[in-house]
Amino acid sequence: MTVVDAHCDSLTRAVNSKKSLVRNDLHWDMERALKYDGFVQVLAVFQNPDRRKPSFDNAMKYIREAERIERQTCFFKLCRSFEDIKNGIEDKKVCGLLGIEGGEALEGKLENLDEFYNAGVRIMTLTWNYANELGDGAEIQRNGGLTEFGRKVVKLMQEKGMIVDISHADIKTFEDCMSISTRPVIASHSNARAVCDHPRNLYDWQIMEIKRTGGVVGINFYAQFINNSKKAGVTSLIRHIEHICEIAGDGAVGIGADFDGMDALPAGIRGVEDLDIVFNELAKLNYSDTAIQKIAGGNFLRVFSDVLSV
Repeated sequence: MTVVDAHCDSLTRAVNSKKSLVRNDLHWDMERALKYDGFVQVLAVFQNPDRRKPSFDNAMKYIREAERIERQTCFFKLCRSFEDIKNGIEDKKVCGLLGIEGGEALEGKLENLDEFYNAGVRIMTLTWNYANELGDGAEIQRNGGLTEFGRKVVKLMQEKGMIVDISHADIKTFEDCMSISTRPVIASHSNARAVCDHPRNLYDWQIMEIKRTGGVVGINFYAQFINNSKKAGVTSLIRHIEHICEIAGDGAVGIGADFDGMDALPAGIRGVEDLDIVFNELAKLNYSDTAIQKIAGGNFLRVFSDVLSV
């Protein structure tokens, strides 16, 4: 069974802490991901605006580091297309997809989106929690929505075969994005607001809008987004999966654990090595093998096949 995790901060965390992405003591590394029959990891380039102003040049440094890791690691493949992903899985490699977390890394320039694409970036969250040149994030209460530049970015991304990610977006930014999207849109690491009323989580109508585009919601493992506390269990995590399955079907939900992007995992989950605990719990709840395979990775693979084949 191929596993897809649509979001982690492990690349930037490892680079910043000078740790190996092959083996480390973080939530995610390649050696632990290799336990699965196939593994596709979206590696987010995240520049925390609370610490320093995000920039295009700094984002490219992380991308170059990912390229260096690929050159030096025989069981890791950076993928630019769905064909690359299929080949990587067949070759028993950990497949990486590069993503940008926060469109502020574009510095307001469409040509920088072209540069990111040429460097292998295939996914981008439009915002982080704050406002940027594209639109407003989840912690902004002014209801500004997408800017004109943000609309141009969404359209260009979908023309080029890049996946638009609306995790962290505010309501109006979400609505504006959906109104102009012609390709599947994902929420790579967001949960159900009906289960946990947190601004980073999605209302049912938003989940249904994502489904309408053919997109997927990746379940976030951060305890705060699971039950509004620093302590959560796998059972509480599963409730988000169950809720999305109930309202949108088992084709609309996947995994977006946010490994190494937070400090409070569900009890019993140490990192990537324990993802199968979630899948085993779903089996105990009488989810079919087919449904579990879709949630574990098949749904995001479908999106990759659709968008990355443009």
